[in-house]
Amino acid sequence: MELESKRIDRRTNRTRRQLREAFLALILEKGYDAVTVEDITGRADLGRTTFYLHYRDKNDLLLESLEALVADLTGVIARTPIADWRTSPDPQHPGPLQLPLRLAFQHAAEHADLYRIILRGEGRTETIERIRQIVIEQINHVLAVRVAEEQVPVHPTVPPEVFANFFAGAFQGVLTWWLENDLPYPPTEIAALFQKILYDGASRVLGLPESKTGPG
Repeated sequence: MELESKRIDRRTNRTRRQLREAFLALILEKGYDAVTVEDITGRADLGRTTFYLHYRDKNDLLLESLEALVADLTGVIARTPIADWRTSPDPQHPGPLQLPLRLAFQHAAEHADLYRIILRGEGRTETIERIRQIVIEQINHVLAVRVAEEQVPVHPTVPPEVFANFFAGAFQGVLTWWLENDLPYPPTEIAALFQKILYDGASRVLGLPESKTGPG
């Protein structure tokens, strides 16, 4: 019984992978809106009934592709001990976020086509919103760990939710630009540049006078 269950799981995973690969290839060729379920099943050499056994529609398939991508990335980051984050792989650009940022940019480089598809807003806006929420969740996790380790104050001058949303928007913007311009910097370098802006701020990076204003 267990062996039969494993066979079914493998068959299901293989079918989903075929559909996903066919779908992504078609989006790159024709654009999301032009791709039909018939196109996907034809390219995957599967029947429409098979498609609807696994997905409601093509957007459901796109969202699953996103979730699979994110699960892979978060797994890579989760397997890296938090203590290692403080040891920068690039001594010239130290900082506690440099390692996870580098891992994120490396992952995007390895799966560039899928990242481009999702970040262009193909499909409904929920894919873009899902990415933003995922980044916010990860940053909130990092901040919680830092507070527990007393690496950041319990009551910072900027509310964590404001920082998390700022980070998510900035990261998504830089990642999109980087991918659309064919990765003009290696993953380690773009991660270091992003962290430099994040830590030093616009005033230092651009040579502007620092703001004297604050909340309240």
